[in-house]
Amino acid sequence: MTGSSLYSAVFVGTARDCARWLPDVLANLANLSRLYDRTAFIFAVSDATDATATLLRNWLGRERAGKVIDLGALAGRLERRTERIAFARNACLEEVRGSAFAQYGHMVVADMDDVLAAPLDLGSYARAAGWLGAAPDRAAVFASAWPRYYDVWALRHPTWCPHDCWHRIWERPARESFEAAKFREVFARQIALPRGMQPIEVRSAFGGLGLYRMPYALNAGYVGLDVQGREVSEHVAFNEAIGRAGGRLFVFPELQVLAPPQHLYDAGEFGLRWRAAMRLRRAVERYRPAWRTLQQCR
Repeated sequence: MTGSSLYSAVFVGTARDCARWLPDVLANLANLSRLYDRTAFIFAVSDATDATATLLRNWLGRERAGKVIDLGALAGRLERRTERIAFARNACLEEVRGSAFAQYGHMVVADMDDVLAAPLDLGSYARAAGWLGAAPDRAAVFASAWPRYYDVWALRHPTWCPHDCWHRIWERPARESFEAAKFREVFARQIALPRGMQPIEVRSAFGGLGLYRMPYALNAGYVGLDVQGREVSEHVAFNEAIGRAGGRLFVFPELQVLAPPQHLYDAGEFGLRWRAAMRLRRAVERYRPAWRTLQQCR
């Protein structure tokens, strides 16, 4: 990588009670930062009851450019969790906009919890960054996950996930069980993506790690509630604003994080009927992988 502004990056993240994972997460961010000539780090902390803010400040120290924004207790002002997350992410954005970091080439949005606690493949990240820079309308690339893509709530794709999965679950017909709706809307969409698969164009995604071209990112904003006051993934409004501005967004299958187990199917949470249904689905998937239909839609 050269010394041009395309190869400078600001890493941003929001954190609440992440102390147990921060040593591993920050080790990953430190490794990624070595791929760039210039880096900075902006973290927003709110409602934390552990040492999250202290750990982040100590890690920045005097050697790394950046800031830890302490937002205090947001829960008393913003009732919904997604509101608070959107507020914190926008605080990071405003900090970048008002600083020299706005001239950097990339904004890297990172989750600060167990999603990024496992070591990342630096070669895959470098190839994702290079692919992003190969065409001017490529605005962002997002990580995939092993063993399955997990972040369905932030995902928007014409066939893979065209709508808000949780709204469909919350507003399911009275005759339909929660288990049936969750199988259809979440687990059926959590598919395994081969690392060698071509990037998948989406309207929105996240998956714990998103790499944006800075000019696109600075002209968007996060929103945690829809017009009806329902919780939504804050990433959707941000990404769709970028899409309206002409930016294209992609899941990059080679770049993988470790999917958090709590977001994936757990047989122990379901009865025999649903365990049998999942075994059948996985058997069919071996012969007809769902990712092939995504390639046909490109």
